Amino acid sequence: MSALPRPYRYVLLLSLALNLGLGAALVAIHWHHPFGEQSQGERRWSRIPNPRMLAGALDEADRKILLEVIETHRGKLGEQFRPLGHARRELAQALRAEPFDPAAMQSAFERMRDSESGTAAAMHAFMLELATRVSPAGRQRIADQLERGRHGHGHERDKDSAPL
Repeated sequence: MSALPRPYRYVLLLSLALNLGLGAALVAIHWHHPFGEQSQGERRWSRIPNPRMLAGALDEADRKILLEVIETHRGKLGEQFRPLGHARRELAQALRAEPFDPAAMQSAFERMRDSESGTAAAMHAFMLELATRVSPAGRQRIADQLERGRHGHGHERDKDSAPL
């Protein structure tokens, strides 16, 4: 930096500081409002809960029940996730195709919707059995985790506010 004239050094340092500030602001925005995550109440509850997140929230007795319920529903959940993966790959292929075929993309979306519906039904059955078998304290902990979402800070925000 000593080879640069003094005014250019200050401009370079100012530019660096502004870029660092902008980067920090973008990270902070992403931390509080992750892209792709909807914060409306219905959408938050439709996300598939992460079994590790659930296990971390439960005590040992309820965690054992969670593992039993996962094992019971593993086959049905797997049956539903595989077609969803295939439909997502079809969508990617439709987007890459030249010439572009809107009908192929529409067809892939229809398969995705059907697969998502089956996945949701299987996940709802899993959650219903889990909620039926765990303790009342376990149900409370699961509800708390579902409200918090991925980053565990759902209570600090106004849950009914629209996303940015």
